Amino acid sequence: MLLQFGVEQAYTDYLIHLAVTLIAMMLALYIVFQAFRGYRRNDSQRILFLAIGLALLTLAPFSLSILGVSLGNSLGLGPRLYTFYLPVASRLLEICGLGCILYSLFIRN
Repeated sequence: MLLQFGVEQAYTDYLIHLAVTLIAMMLALYIVFQAFRGYRRNDSQRILFLAIGLALLTLAPFSLSILGVSLGNSLGLGPRLYTFYLPVASRLLEICGLGCILYSLFIRN
């Protein structure tokens, strides 16, 4: 009975995590879309780099998380994927996103 409850709880936890991640991704996508619209409307490179930075800061790590967990589970990859590779890749994407946002603050049109 304990094993069955543990498996059901893990599945429920995964679905809750997935739902929250998808909601965050939709909000991030809306924000990035609005920034991109601002770029197209004003033809401003600053806004373009802001949109790219926001996408790398928000959408890319979420997408990487979902993709990594899905592939990791289906391919049976070890725990190192979850404890090292995915967090490092996620932080690198966030650093690139922050760099783009910082660049957007300093460039001149």
